[in-house]
Amino acid sequence: MKHFTRNITLILLFTLFTTLFMPAAPAKAFSLTDLTGSSAQSSSSSGGILNILLALLLGKFLGSSDNSGNANNISSVPVTPISPNTGNASTKGATIVKSAQKYMGVPYVWGGTTTGGWDCSGYTQYVMKENGITIPRTAAEQYSKGVAVDKANLKVGDLVFFTTYKPGASHVGFYMGDGKFIHASSAAKQVTINSLSEEYYIEHYVGARRYIQ
Repeated sequence: MKHFTRNITLILLFTLFTTLFMPAAPAKAFSLTDLTGSSAQSSSSSGGILNILLALLLGKFLGSSDNSGNANNISSVPVTPISPNTGNASTKGATIVKSAQKYMGVPYVWGGTTTGGWDCSGYTQYVMKENGITIPRTAAEQYSKGVAVDKANLKVGDLVFFTTYKPGASHVGFYMGDGKFIHASSAAKQVTINSLSEEYYIEHYVGARRYIQ
């Protein structure tokens, strides 16, 4: 009986100590062996049962602490797209680029014109139409219309053109500001962002057109 009373006293003291001083930690970081240790080896069968009960009690306590910690730490971290350089962008241009960014990762499909997959000019035509602007279907046709813009005077929402698989304008994307453009890329196999300062795009750049008035 004396031995049993001593065990009860130790359990109460240990529980009080862990409640007040132990930091919240994942319950899985502890095992019954860690919690009972040598006392399990030296105690009687009744002591072993008490140790197990103690371990279960502590596990429940620590598990509860861990769950509340997770609830406080979980947060929704939105993916922030590249923002247009609003210093030289019209409101309409910024809106068009924002629309274009919604389709990041949509696959490149030769001849495609829908959100299920599109080519470069199918993509620009779709986004422009979404914003109330009608432009021709192909890159060459889009290049032949609109207002010509010098590279030094590009504004967000302008269309930038490149020569790729054939002479003349055969690739197109939206200028985003800060020297970047977004396009449906056959190389990346999806809608992606590149820089006009990349060697390939410097060498293949043919001009820009503005459809935003």
